[in-house]
Amino acid sequence: MKYVLATALSLAAVLMMSSACDSKKDPVTTGREAVKEVVTQPFSALESAKDSLNKSEDKTKAAIEEFEKESKQ
Repeated sequence: MKYVLATALSLAAVLMMSSACDSKKDPVTTGREAVKEVVTQPFSALESAKDSLNKSEDKTKAAIEEFEKESKQ
């Protein structure tokens, strides 16, 4: 009877330890995602700035072409 009780307690301890280890994986994953976001944020801002610059250049070219057409008439 003592052998069965000791085995049951050992299994319970092992299960508790394994569940405690599983819960530690979430903060690591969350941390990795946070670091990834912080690292990629400047690249996203750079891409947005490039898009904005390209749109601005297109508007400027269109305005210059329109001005040239009006000045020729």
